[in-house]
Amino acid sequence: MLALLLYSCTLTETEKKAMLPSSSGKLAELVVITDAQGADSGFKTSIQSVFKKSLEGQPPPGEEMFKVLFTDETFFKGYFKTHHQIFVFLTPEGAPALSKVIDPKLIDKLVDVIQSNPNSFGVLKEDVFATNQSIFFVLAKNKAEMEAKILEKKDDLLALALEHESQTGLRKLVGSSIGKKDSLYLQSIVEKGYAIKIPSTYKVSINNEDFTWVRKVSSGKELAHNIILFSVPYTSKEELTTAGLLKIRNEYTQKYIPGPSDGSYLGYSTIFKPYREDEVYKGRYSSVIRGWWDVKGDFMGGPSYLRVVLDEKKGRLIFAEGFLYYPNERKVAELRELEVLINSLVIK
Repeated sequence: MLALLLYSCTLTETEKKAMLPSSSGKLAELVVITDAQGADSGFKTSIQSVFKKSLEGQPPPGEEMFKVLFTDETFFKGYFKTHHQIFVFLTPEGAPALSKVIDPKLIDKLVDVIQSNPNSFGVLKEDVFATNQSIFFVLAKNKAEMEAKILEKKDDLLALALEHESQTGLRKLVGSSIGKKDSLYLQSIVEKGYAIKIPSTYKVSINNEDFTWVRKVSSGKELAHNIILFSVPYTSKEELTTAGLLKIRNEYTQKYIPGPSDGSYLGYSTIFKPYREDEVYKGRYSSVIRGWWDVKGDFMGGPSYLRVVLDEKKGRLIFAEGFLYYPNERKVAELRELEVLINSLVIK
């Protein structure tokens, strides 16, 4: 027995991590914990204003970006505790309560951070209660300053949630490494110089030198996840306008994804105005367009997430799009799956 006790005290961090359960939780979902005294209606309203922002580019009123699961020290266990994405809102006043469910030594260190650096935004910890887990501690001196920080940093908090989910979500979907089973990824990297990580649940519909289309179709309901990937030569700045990008996209979907009736094809809807953001993606200029696809000449449609990357070195535009068919159902979690996969795009 003594030998066992001595061994348990000498476990390495790697060994301790190996003993953790896998993280729980769905995409487009996160856990928020604070002490029970601090979790009043005002706090919850402030949190909802951050994480329940409506998705852009969707029909009004739009779906909320995250489902928020609120908890406190009285019920931080099981699914909540092993969730892949947790935000902890910590003040010195609430520290004793949270020390009941989170390592008191860690809580004490975080309180020291608050006292020594009161302007600190927060601290990220990974794999505390489960593997593939992200826990962000938001720090403030008191409840009033916490509510002010939530409102002041709402865009940063939402960006953090999306960034962390892009990592934990991708590992949930495809694991953390590329192996021989990832033949489509390896082939695309070698032959085209770019690729997306695709789960084994997706099947190839088209894969030629010009165009790749993979999809996952549910057998029990009207649900289909689709990803398309292709590139075109970059010839002028006019191609980088929203109209120019969607024109190119429609030319390829008309060629490769016909609709159910003669003359119909997968297009981009003009009924809802697409929402566009320009950003730097892994060192390259990129545009993200969120909007709605439809079938020209038929009655089908759904949300789309399109990323276009300008690869100046090779003089091309790379198009990666996820589009979803899931009529009359809440779509945000299924669409987030496609978004996470699209943002695994690697360009050599």
